[in-house]
Amino acid sequence: MKFIYYLFFILFALTFLSCKKKTDIIKKTENPPVIPETPLNPPIVPTALVYLKDDGTLGYNFYANQGEENKINVIPDFSMAGYKGGGVAIPNVTEVKKTLSPVTGDNLDQIQNAINEVEALTPNSNGIRGVILLTSGNYNVSNTINISKSGVILRGMGQGSNGTVLKATKTAQHTLINIKGIATSETRTLKKITTPYVATGKRGFKIESNAGIAAGDKIMVYRTPNQLWIDDLQMGQYGWTASSYAIGFERKVTDVIGDSISIDGPVVDPMQTKYGGGSVYRINPTQRVSNCGIENMRLTTVYTGDDDENHAWVGIELEQAENCWVKQVTGQYFGYACVSISAGSYFNTVEECAMLDPKSQTTGGRKYSFNLEGAASFNLFQRCFTKGGRHDFVTGSRVPGPNVFLDCLAIETTSDTGPHHRWATGLLFDNISAGQIRVQDRGASGSGHGWSGAQTLFFNCKSSRADFMVNSAMGSMNWGIGCIGLSQLGTGYWESWGKNVSPRSLYLSQLKDRLGAQAVNNVTSYAQRLGSMEGLLRSWAGNGKLREE
Repeated sequence: MKFIYYLFFILFALTFLSCKKKTDIIKKTENPPVIPETPLNPPIVPTALVYLKDDGTLGYNFYANQGEENKINVIPDFSMAGYKGGGVAIPNVTEVKKTLSPVTGDNLDQIQNAINEVEALTPNSNGIRGVILLTSGNYNVSNTINISKSGVILRGMGQGSNGTVLKATKTAQHTLINIKGIATSETRTLKKITTPYVATGKRGFKIESNAGIAAGDKIMVYRTPNQLWIDDLQMGQYGWTASSYAIGFERKVTDVIGDSISIDGPVVDPMQTKYGGGSVYRINPTQRVSNCGIENMRLTTVYTGDDDENHAWVGIELEQAENCWVKQVTGQYFGYACVSISAGSYFNTVEECAMLDPKSQTTGGRKYSFNLEGAASFNLFQRCFTKGGRHDFVTGSRVPGPNVFLDCLAIETTSDTGPHHRWATGLLFDNISAGQIRVQDRGASGSGHGWSGAQTLFFNCKSSRADFMVNSAMGSMNWGIGCIGLSQLGTGYWESWGKNVSPRSLYLSQLKDRLGAQAVNNVTSYAQRLGSMEGLLRSWAGNGKLREE
């Protein structure tokens, strides 16, 4: 009997303990801690400075300039470069007012007289006066052809050797065709910028007073560096002075709220108080020429040998020109450039042009195939080709951006593509294939070139020669993104060396984001929209019309 009693007690105890354990487990799990699940494919946070988002638009990350830690700068929007601020097709003007054929001897007077007649006409509602059409044949021209009024288009009938050929016969350095307005003298009423650090990519800042500044005004954003800036860049040894590097960036005011103003184009050279900051002042550049074009012809020059320098130097120069264009022009044998855009020139497009076989010494100040000089901003060179140049896609001293070179090819080069000397800013080289490609401190080269450029971006570019160099000066940044070359040099910003990145073209992607796909279609060729232009440009080589089939 006792045995049965003990057995019953043991079974009861075991049952009790079992139930208690289950109860304890239930109590412990009534409010379990929430443990987040780890997704199988966690989202990737892009680290690239510019990248494609899931919706196909561009995203940007902030960065700090060389020698700084404040990540407040962003790659600027370059998409306003080109005719009418980008995304606007060059007009196909049909109003032919004069038709000329070549005459024996000098053709300067008949061409200049025809231009003068068309300049005397009243422009239409689009600012166009009309076309002077030069039929096929050879036109000897003894001196410079000048266009000085808006709305005049000089058009040939082919850029091949059997098309319209203008031959410069003067045996001295000169420009064959000059499109030139008048520089406007400005009375400067400076208003100091009070924002302590205006970063690259910004479109606004504070000023000491908005009196006399309104939306729609054109202003100069005037960067005024001090001696500390010269010292930190170590440029005094090359003769740089602070006053010589006060550089103006023309912009339009889009909004004024209190002491803050917004502008239409980005800042492409940061301004900070410790380096002198900057100011703004109103401008009224009313005497520039606009809506002028040179189209569909070949320009050439006499010469006596490969090193001859007593002949035409520049094929076409634009000075004080706005919303003008040069398209389908081949320049041959000029000592300096096919097209040079210089002071006071804004929103111009040069496309499907070629510079072939320049004749001059292969040394400084020569063979700059497509060139920007002085105060020239928002200009676009695209689908251009060069052979035998030195600095083929290049800027001179203190050129204020943005400016863009897009889908261009240089072969048989003898020096580098990139900003050449003395602080050109806001440059985009987008899908450029050339020899050496460089942005650097050139030190004592020339007459003290020093830092050639700042805020210079090489995007999906290719160098076929010894080195691809990107260096950055204190307080600025230069970039090499998606670039390919034989060797990578420099301590600037590098990303995806040896492999192209998406999007293919930064300029075209920024243009699409700003104005839509139709704007891209307006200014590109079918082949350009499909992908790289390099093979097509190489097979074309400036001979005749650039064909896509």
